[in-house]
Amino acid sequence: MKSNFTFKIYNEFNNELIAIWKKIENNENILFFQRLLYIQNLIEIFDVRNYLIVIIYNNNIPVAILPLELKTIKTITILQWLGSNVSDYCCPIISSKDIFIQKDFSTVWKKILKEINNFDIIYLNKQPENILEIPNPFVKFLKNSNHSQVFQIQFNENDADYLTTLKNKKFTSEFSRTRKKLLEKNNLKFENLSKNVDIFISNIIKKKIYLLKERKISHSIDDNFITFYKNLKMMYPNKLILSTLSINDEVIAANIGIIDNQKFSYLLPVVFSEKLKSFSPGKLLIYELIKWSKKNNLKFFDFGIGEEVYKKYWSNCSIKIFRYLDFKGFKGSVIYFFLKIYLSLR
Repeated sequence: MKSNFTFKIYNEFNNELIAIWKKIENNENILFFQRLLYIQNLIEIFDVRNYLIVIIYNNNIPVAILPLELKTIKTITILQWLGSNVSDYCCPIISSKDIFIQKDFSTVWKKILKEINNFDIIYLNKQPENILEIPNPFVKFLKNSNHSQVFQIQFNENDADYLTTLKNKKFTSEFSRTRKKLLEKNNLKFENLSKNVDIFISNIIKKKIYLLKERKISHSIDDNFITFYKNLKMMYPNKLILSTLSINDEVIAANIGIIDNQKFSYLLPVVFSEKLKSFSPGKLLIYELIKWSKKNNLKFFDFGIGEEVYKKYWSNCSIKIFRYLDFKGFKGSVIYFFLKIYLSLR
């Protein structure tokens, strides 16, 4: 059958949109950050008002969802993926492989932009090269630039202890020595919490904000994240994992993580204790999370956005993340010029 692509833009979550989203989501070709409840929670908690949910149809059958938003900063209006500042990965939801060819994708994307119209800049950030097994059309068919790489672990079921497989032997020997020294005189406990979850979510977010501020690191985390993650825990009780590491009954490190598509995402880690800093609480927690992930037959461990050196030491593979930048009109072209320079220097 010949392809015939059309689209419809929704500005609210009515029954029709929800039914389409649920149907495509059931195909499981979707990342956690584009799941229906995640997006609805994001819109509500972060008060996203100018969102645009684009449904693309082929011969009247829904084949893709584009969760977009228009964000205005001073007098500049940016078309971006919905929740770009919150989510690790931003991309469309695609029902199956090989939906688009270059010509069809370009034609329908141009028509969508023409209808949206009221923007100066298009900034599609944090785009994975692939959406699980599906090539991301916004990377494949648009001229992107490299954003970063995300470090990951792909587990091999034959490896008894993942630590022994790491290539950097200096790192592994130092970690093993430090861990052994700690365990000689202390009781180490790793736990995935089922009680007092709301309290720990609040403590993790507040501590994260404090540490980022203390280190003068730019970030977008605020108190809204507390409610956001509490809601996610209620919506996805088996996907959102709150982990703690204690030494002698004192919590020294914790993490909010996600399990989805047989992958654990190391999402929001924090170190609570400074007095045991020499024992690297963050590394100890990562090691316990890796062992737990492997024990639970997960296929991947994802360290998330950010190219910190410690992530590279632990990983055995990586994926590429891209950004797409374009403009509309003279005002947009001026902003585009300076934004390109800024991004190239980061």
